[in-house]
Formats: sequence, structure tokens, C-alpha cells
Amino acid sequence: MKDIIEIYKLPLISKELLNFCYWLSNWYMSDLSQVLKMVIPAANFLSIVKGKTILKINNKSNMAITVLGKKVLDHLKKNPSLTLRECSKEVKVSYAVIKKLILDQVLLTDSYNEIKNNKIIKENIPKLNQHQLDAVKTIKNLASKKHNNIFLLDGVTGSGKTEIYLDLISDEIKYGRQSLVLLPEIALSKQFIDRFEKRFNFIPAIWHSAIPNKEKRITWQKVINGEIKIVIGARSALFLPFSSLSLIVVDEEHDTSYKQEDGIIYNARDMAVVRGNLSNAKVILASATPSLESIHNTNIGKYYRIRLPERFGSAVMPRIKIIDMRKEKLLSNQWIADESKEAIKKALNEKEQVLLYINRRGFAPLTLCRSCGYRFQCINCSSWLVNHKVINKLLCHYCGYKEDIEEECPNCESKKEFAPCGPGVERLAAEAKALFPAARLKMIASDTVDYSLKTENIFNTIALGNVDIIVGTQLVAKGHHFPNLTTVIAIDADIGLSGGDLRASERTFQMLTQLTGRAGREKKKGNAYIQSYDPKHSVMEAMQTGSIKNFITVEADGRKNRSLPPYGRLGSLIIQSSNLDILEKFVQNLSSKVPKFHKDKDRIDILGPAPAPIAKLRGLYRYRFLIKGKGDVRIQSFIKEWLLNIKIDKGVRIKIDIDPYNFL
Repeated sequence: MKDIIEIYKLPLISKELLNFCYWLSNWYMSDLSQVLKMVIPAANFLSIVKGKTILKINNKSNMAITVLGKKVLDHLKKNPSLTLRECSKEVKVSYAVIKKLILDQVLLTDSYNEIKNNKIIKENIPKLNQHQLDAVKTIKNLASKKHNNIFLLDGVTGSGKTEIYLDLISDEIKYGRQSLVLLPEIALSKQFIDRFEKRFNFIPAIWHSAIPNKEKRITWQKVINGEIKIVIGARSALFLPFSSLSLIVVDEEHDTSYKQEDGIIYNARDMAVVRGNLSNAKVILASATPSLESIHNTNIGKYYRIRLPERFGSAVMPRIKIIDMRKEKLLSNQWIADESKEAIKKALNEKEQVLLYINRRGFAPLTLCRSCGYRFQCINCSSWLVNHKVINKLLCHYCGYKEDIEEECPNCESKKEFAPCGPGVERLAAEAKALFPAARLKMIASDTVDYSLKTENIFNTIALGNVDIIVGTQLVAKGHHFPNLTTVIAIDADIGLSGGDLRASERTFQMLTQLTGRAGREKKKGNAYIQSYDPKHSVMEAMQTGSIKNFITVEADGRKNRSLPPYGRLGSLIIQSSNLDILEKFVQNLSSKVPKFHKDKDRIDILGPAPAPIAKLRGLYRYRFLIKGKGDVRIQSFIKEWLLNIKIDKGVRIKIDIDPYNFL
């Protein structure tokens, strides 16, 4: 035990938040202390944050001032709230001049925190359509009666879901209660904040990994004090110490970005529902393509489903065309079909924007030597290195390892015999630029976006119509509103359908629906072209016919027959070590200790052990077990019993993933 050095005078962490941490720790089998670390990321979050010291003019002062002093005062009248440093730089006077004004009390100093309290000065309330009004009324009525506080807002792209959240947030602010809006991508926050500021005339608090630590500390303290009423954030914002949380919105609830894969493994969408129940807050799960789990929960009465069947205003859903790539006769270095080229040409002639989408970063996913067949592979992972021409590097997308693109093959020493295989976003952009050299083209992918002001301006530039062709990954396929975008083209749309992911079809359908939903969101009609080598696949047929209900039914029946989520439970054990021999011996020992007399043994299947599809990751060899439970069986107690008497060898790590989304 150590002596108490100082007591910080902040409100207590609420019982509701502590219960939430206990719940998450038990469900995901995570160490409680690590979960609590997400609530209080560092000790300095509890200490007083000193705001920046700003200069203020003392209107009561009669002191005579110099010419330079008058210059300072004149500048501060036009530009209030400057720091001493800012004022010195802008007026081009020395610190001594300003310090003399402070000493003579001509200027006063004041502490200022950049994050202000949330207060509506003037609200610009838009006119909602009947579907939106009915949705708001239903949510308020059911929540007030405590009938149900979890709502699935199922609205087609462009149906005006955001205005429904904002209407609900307006009430919470007026009644002095707190709201949280979770977004799956940091890049979406700028557009949402602009919409928010236009409505309420103040900027909400922001919380995500790119926010400076000092700003986060201020936000954290103002949240626990109840001063901040609205936070827009990424999944970690769910752990903020709200004192009067009354509304949680999970935007694009289907998005897999809500699943945290490292450290504490959890699904922020599911945990938003848990925290909403514990705090008696309304929870809005919103999507144009709801997850099968959320649809199932509405079917069994856990959630209340609200539908928005049509776009807001005069906008209509885009026309969708599947292009059968088996009939195309493209050259080996071409990826854009002839029909797609004509669509691009037509849009550009009519001064409209085009979005070319491919879900691959870099120039090419694989580079090999034409002479000997050597493939460039990561030294830390069992994965190919991706060719990134923009930075002239070969890059591993799993561990970040990179190496220069050499002129000589490391295997056969032949020179300049490298063949890039397959397209990435950079290669697609190069092809589009070659086909349409006069068009203003902008490429956007997660490795080219740093979430700075410059990047935010890129999205503003596109929205203003100053870009003709946007080439991007899934980063631009969801959530953005570009008024002049009428033509969307998906290249290699079948990419996501391969592999052993049980949600592969669902994810591809969701992504393509979100992507096509970017087209024609205003008065101009939209067109979407999906290039596919498997046009008879259920996903492609659903996209073409619009029969979403049939697709969901088929997908649900397939999962139900195999007792897969949401009709069963899954858990994953990933066993890792830098020593393959030690790992294999430990895995063999672990296999022999599977519980034989557990109460739910007959309802639980163990699949594995097997080497993970990515058998080596970040220098660690990996084996996987998949625990499959039928119905609503709790697999956590089975895993606890299994691992209880296991002595973990030195150098071996066990990672537990409840409700896994990643099977690599």
C-alpha cells in the first residue's frame, strides 16, 4: 500500500458505468483492470487541465500606452481570445511589449478551454417528411412508456436517418441530458459534425484516436461533470464517464469497424445495447443494411424495428446494372469494362461526378518475378507484400513491414522482371487517368488519409463538385453525401465473397448497397454498375432485383441450419508463439484437456486445432480453435473450465475472441 498523495475533486464514476465494465469483462472474458483502463486511460485524466491563457482588454484601464501597445489593442479588438504567443506573432511585436501591457493592467489574462459547454443558441429545424415524423414519434412514445428502449432504424440510403437522430438529440440537450453518437469511421465525423453545427449552431465534443491527448482530457472531465451534452465518437467513446446518458446512436450499425480486434476484444454495437439497458438510455441502431443479428433481435422482440422505405425529398434509388465480366475481353492490365467506360464518359459530359470503387489498397496485391516465379512475402507474416507505387514500397497490410521495390530479384538476380498481379486502388486510378486525362481525379484510401484538416477538405472539395472522378476503397463507399455524384462503378465486386468468413455474403451485400447508395442522392438520377465474375451469386441477384427480403431469408436459413450466429454462439481461441515447436506441443496438450463433463457438452462442438489461415502474424505462429454452441448456450463457462487447470507455457499467448468476426 502507498500513501495518498493527492485527492482529485471530480465526481465519482457512476455505478452504471462500473456495472457496464463488469458485464463486458465477464462476457468477453477480459481482465477487469484492462477494461477499467478504457474508462480512465491515464492518471492525468483525473488531474486539472490547465486551459490556454488568453489576453483580454481591460476596458476600465486609463493607462497611457505606446504606439506598439495601441497596435496590440487594435488587433485584439478584431481578434479576441489570442494567447500571448499568437498575439506577438500576428502583430509582430516582442513579448516585452505585451507583458508591459499586462503589468499595467491594460490587458488581463484569462484561462480558456477550447471545448465549450453544449448550449443551443439558435436551432435551425428542418421540415421532416411523414416517415421521419412517424419514426421520431414512435421512438419517443415507446421510450417514455419504458416499453422498449432499443430501436433498429432501417432506412434506405438517403432516407434522412440523420435528421431523426438530430431531432432526438435536440430534446436530450433541452432537458439537460447527455447523448452519444458512435460512427464506424473517423472520416465520417467531419460530415456529421457539419450537419450538427448547421442544425444547432455549436460544435459537439469529438472523441477518437486522432484527437490530441489534452483535448481528450478536457472532454473526459467535462463529460463526467455533465457539462458536455453531446459526444460524437468512435467505438472507444462508449467508455466515457457520462453522468446522465439518455441516448446512444450507433450509425451504420452493421459495420464491422465496431468490432475491436486488439487488446480488449469487444463489439461496440452490442455493448452500446448493454450500456443503454444499464443506463435506461434509448439506443438507436441505424443502417440501410441492418446486420442479420439485429434483424433477428427485432424478430424475437428484443428490438423495435422502424422502417424508412424511401429517399428524402425528390431523390430516388439508383438504377443498378450487373456487368458480366466473363463476357468482357479486356487486356491483362485493364479492369474497367467497356460499358463502365461509356457510363463514365456520359457522366463527365453531363458535368456529373463518378465514383470508382475497389476494396484493395495499394497498386497490386502481389508482385512476382517473371523469370523464376519468386513472390515477395512479409518476413513477419504469412502474407504477400502489397505494391504501393505512390510511396515506392512493398508493404505488409497486417504488421506494417515495408521494403523498397528493388530493381533486382533477390532469388534469381534478374533485373526489372517484376509483374504486379491484380488491381489495387492505385492501379485503378492510373487506368482511369489514362482513359480520361482531362478529368480531375482524386484517390482516397485509408493509407492516404491522416484525418487532418487537409483530408477533411478533400471531402469538402468533392462535395462542392471540384472533383470529377473519385477512386477509392470502402472509406468513400459509406456515409458520405456528394450531391453531384450520379455514377458509381464497383470493380472486382466479388472480392469479398471468397474465403471462409461466415458473413462474407452479408458483408458484400451491405458494402455494395452502401456503395450504390452514394449515387443520385439529390435531384439527378443515379446509376450503379457492379462488375462481377459470378453474376448468378445470391448477392448479385439481390442487388439486381432489389429483393433484399429474399436475400436475408436465404442467408438466415443457411445460418440457422448450421447453428451459426445469430442462431448459435461462436468463440475463438487463438494460440500464438514465436516458437513453432513449443506452440504445437502446447496445442496438443490443450486439445487433450477439453472438458468431458461440462453441463452443456452435448450442445458445444470444438473445431480444430488447425493452423490459422494466416499461420504467422507479426512474428508469431498461430493455431486456432473454434468453439461452436447451439442456440443461446453460454460458451464462456465452458472455456473457463477448459483453461482453468492449464499451465500456459512460457512464450505462449492465448487470445479469446467471443463472437468472432475475423477468422484469419
